[in-house]
Amino acid sequence: MSDNDQGQQFEQGAQPPATPPGEPTPPAPAAPTPPPVAAPVAANTSGTGGPVPEEIKGWNWGAFWWSWIWGIAHNVWIALLALCLGIIWSIVLGVKGSEWAWQHRQFDSVEQFKQTQAVWAKWGWILFFVSLAIAVVWMIFAFILVGAAAISEGAGSL
Repeated sequence: MSDNDQGQQFEQGAQPPATPPGEPTPPAPAAPTPPPVAAPVAANTSGTGGPVPEEIKGWNWGAFWWSWIWGIAHNVWIALLALCLGIIWSIVLGVKGSEWAWQHRQFDSVEQFKQTQAVWAKWGWILFFVSLAIAVVWMIFAFILVGAAAISEGAGSL
């Protein structure tokens, strides 16, 4: 092929060779590496009845102490059985409460769930200790009244 023939060939839209004849072809450029893929973030399944994250499973003091009140606040209507079954159902709520709350109420994150349950637990313990203090005061008062009645009966028979 003459130089004139090559010129006509390029004018008609053909591409000139990448390397002149007789020279080695350069290596093809490496494909760009994709950016690193982040670990998949677990979807927030709260309020959907979906799977429960492992980090929130475990004993729930708020559900144990507040039973049916806690259940209403978390849309866990089965907690109303505590009105009939008392302490037995409160123990069931303590064991399963975190899972049921996650499945029945929407939370922004696992952290928000934990914070919410911590507040319920704190107020549950406060309720327990206040109730205990009231019970102790009533018992002391009852012993004083019984003792006073016994003394007055004994004094009247002299």
